[in-house]
Amino acid sequence: MRRIFVLVILALFGAVPAAAQTGADVSVRPGDQIRLAVWRQPDFSGDFPVAPDGTIQHPLLSEVRVAGATRAQIREQILRTLQRYEREPQFVFDFLYRVGVSGEVRLPNLYTLTPETTIVQALAAAGGASDNARLDQAVLLRDGRETIIDLLRPTPEVAAMKVQSGDILRLPRRTQRLRETVSFGSSIIAALGSVAGAILLLQQN
Repeated sequence: MRRIFVLVILALFGAVPAAAQTGADVSVRPGDQIRLAVWRQPDFSGDFPVAPDGTIQHPLLSEVRVAGATRAQIREQILRTLQRYEREPQFVFDFLYRVGVSGEVRLPNLYTLTPETTIVQALAAAGGASDNARLDQAVLLRDGRETIIDLLRPTPEVAAMKVQSGDILRLPRRTQRLRETVSFGSSIIAALGSVAGAILLLQQN
């Protein structure tokens, strides 16, 4: 029965690879969430915010300090806490990062996303780009540093880029000058096409 529980929970958690669950990777920050599922303990199961002091906002888990800790350290803390109530607790957990998506998107907001979510999927969670967005000039603000990324023609590296805690993705608006330039360029191309057609007719005659 426990095996079935674990398999079901892993499916609900998106089947996160074991390496991602236990590695000494980037952890959560205040404002993120911890998603916890404990076998036969519904009071311990759910999505719980990370408090400003770095602990889990839950009356029975408030001693678990998760901000800045690795997955292995968090797992050990949760295990010790749960062992007060059950000798061999069975549980799984995951991070939910707080990520902002703003600018020329259909549903600008703060989203809670798993670490396996890509930047492209974060944009999709916000309803996708508006008609006025410059996808080729998307701005990713991460740890105080801005990076321009091309989401119109993403490289394999950009397409595979995962979200991190505190990321802000912003799509700038196409300027009127850019629209006029595109329109002017289209007019030039159309005019050149007409001239080329006229020359071809003259040559045939």
